[in-house]
Amino acid sequence: MGQPWTRRVVCVWVVLVLAVGVVLAPTAAGAATGAHNPLEPVPPIPDYLAACAPAGVDRSPVCLRLTLAAIDAAHAREGLAPMRIPSDFGLLSVPEELFVAVDAERVARGLTPLVGMAAALDEADQSAAIRATLPATPGGAYRRVDKEWIGDTDNGLDAVYQWMYDDGPGDGVPHCTSRHKAGCWIDREILLDTFAGARPRVMGAGYVTSSNRNHGGSSLSATFAVATHRVGLTYTWADALASTRAGQLQPLGRVPPNESATGIRDPAANVVPQPDYLDACAPRGIDSSARCVDAVLAAVNHAHALEGIPPMVLPTDFTQLSVPEQIFVAVDLERVERGLSPFVGLTAALDANAQKGADSANDPPDVGSGYLLVDGEWAGGSANGLDADYGWMYDDGFDSGNLDCVARGAPGCWGHRHGILDNFGSGVDLVMGAALDPTGDTNKGDVGGTSMAATLAVADSANQNLVFTWSEVLADMPPPASG
Repeated sequence: MGQPWTRRVVCVWVVLVLAVGVVLAPTAAGAATGAHNPLEPVPPIPDYLAACAPAGVDRSPVCLRLTLAAIDAAHAREGLAPMRIPSDFGLLSVPEELFVAVDAERVARGLTPLVGMAAALDEADQSAAIRATLPATPGGAYRRVDKEWIGDTDNGLDAVYQWMYDDGPGDGVPHCTSRHKAGCWIDREILLDTFAGARPRVMGAGYVTSSNRNHGGSSLSATFAVATHRVGLTYTWADALASTRAGQLQPLGRVPPNESATGIRDPAANVVPQPDYLDACAPRGIDSSARCVDAVLAAVNHAHALEGIPPMVLPTDFTQLSVPEQIFVAVDLERVERGLSPFVGLTAALDANAQKGADSANDPPDVGSGYLLVDGEWAGGSANGLDADYGWMYDDGFDSGNLDCVARGAPGCWGHRHGILDNFGSGVDLVMGAALDPTGDTNKGDVGGTSMAATLAVADSANQNLVFTWSEVLADMPPPASG
């Protein structure tokens, strides 16, 4: 039986990892499974954790392909072929993803695959996932039962990486230290158990994106067993093989520099605003007039058309909102229109953090503890929140107002856009702050102009003081156009 397992805390900033060979060593359980265990945890290369959502489910192509690349790198160190999984892997449920990835690991080592997912085990495992605990031992219809639980995992492929390659000493695995190794690699050994005997080897799994018992994080439970008689299967290895023959998911070594972490490409060049809304807006200071906002919106929707995404539709009271509220609305609409989850609201704490950026005419400072992922934005000289959004999203490359894009291809180019379209995951932990200093810009050519800032974050707790919410925005959206 595996120990309850939760992902260790990881830093969201870039960490350099030294690639070293992995030495494999047999253990008593390892010998029984026919597979040897690494002496030490295998660092993921590429570091997919830095690009995948820091909390909740993430089955985006970028996250899955980066995780697959890390598994393939771990396979190479063991002299194994790359993992083969279907190209539609991300369309499976997380329990089905786990099943496919486990069988792919088994087959890569010459072990017999599990034949399928048993409906009765799935049901029991779902109850265990809700409770964030190991599943109960099933009845007499099964023998050779092993059970697993893991918290804060993005998807089934991520869970397999944690159990297979990050299950050794030094990573907080229960009962596994450099001196006492009884608990080391137990999860790996369960996944690679031979389950000796001729009867069918089956599996069950359950997953919830948020469990109160796991402090709001995701929860995944699984059961591996040998069925003593015929059982109903919900998904089979034969199903997975048929999908794999139709197409295989390809690994991704890194996020391309011209894409956000969610795989959304940058414009080829700065998008010249059409119409030129500067002619409709005041030359200096705040202008939330309908004439100005409508002109900016037309330019935004011209840029949307170039990307092939739907036009932006503003809430009916947009011009009456404060500039920080306008920034929140614009950022969320940019995300939602591309299939990304919105921020649930502005918080008092992050508004205060953004205000420090607006007052200093710079990106907001470090927010401190309590957040899993943070991106900061700053804009100078914008007429309103939608104007700031246009600059961040469509005029952020070389030869724009982006002060961090000093040359073509510089790391800072399109950095504001990448921040807005970053992989924050989903759920009630996505929060924002925004602020305005009407005369706070200190940069050359615009001293005394408007200064706006935003802080985008994933909180490590849902207990946030929301001062303006996405639900309020939705309540003021105009009805869909007829036809």
